[in-house]
Amino acid sequence: MGTKISTVPHLDSDLKLLLKLAEEWSLDLENVYRWMKSPEYESASATAQEFAKQSRYLVDHIQGIFKVTLKGDLLLSPSLMRFDGFARYDSGHHKVIFGIDHPDADLSYLKVLLAHELSHVYRDHQPRIWEFMKKPLEHISRVEYLENFSAAEHLVSEGLATLFSQAVFPETPLHIHHYYTEEEMQWCILNEAEIEKALVATLKTKDEDVWKFYEPGAVKGESPSRIQYFWAAKKISEWLKDKPGHSFLAQMVWALSEPSSSFDCFKV
Repeated sequence: MGTKISTVPHLDSDLKLLLKLAEEWSLDLENVYRWMKSPEYESASATAQEFAKQSRYLVDHIQGIFKVTLKGDLLLSPSLMRFDGFARYDSGHHKVIFGIDHPDADLSYLKVLLAHELSHVYRDHQPRIWEFMKKPLEHISRVEYLENFSAAEHLVSEGLATLFSQAVFPETPLHIHHYYTEEEMQWCILNEAEIEKALVATLKTKDEDVWKFYEPGAVKGESPSRIQYFWAAKKISEWLKDKPGHSFLAQMVWALSEPSSSFDCFKV
């Protein structure tokens, strides 16, 4: 898996993709440029440079856990003050685009996020995950992938990714694995019953719009963003208690190969 933009074939297309995303997100690139020239950028730049140095080792370490070479490219990129990292699928191939100078990211945050995103790459290439499509993964277009990405698969994939980073980097505080402040993490812990009620109610609706929980306040006014990750990780953690595996990490690798239909913890 590539770790530097300069080593990735078709560099122009990757840069075009980044600029296309900036346009879709209506980013003010002049403001981004001012930030990158400001004194406040120095710490973000230092974090980015250190992560770039460590990225090859980190990718190798995670691939060693999976015992495979992951299929895709890791693009170390400016964050444009907007994104920290995400895996973008298209026709059997992933581009993990990593905003290594994100204003809110430190080295621990970026390591956790890398484990999270690479778990998505690993999962998508497991034979049973997309077998219901009745064709090889490399023949599934991005449009088909998104159209067939169910609420259950979203919860399973994000819940497992959140737990997988905890298994890989157990020394990192829990709130970082959820991309929360300590206060946001505590809010979730204290409001588990309300979170459960909101997610279960959503899964009982026709459209099962669990993606709405990306927005802060989706449970109630003070609730943080991405609260479905917290709930999904908790449900899967309970579901795993009687499942195979000699360690938490081994359970994670096994579970990442299981289709979402196996996770009865999300059936309501």
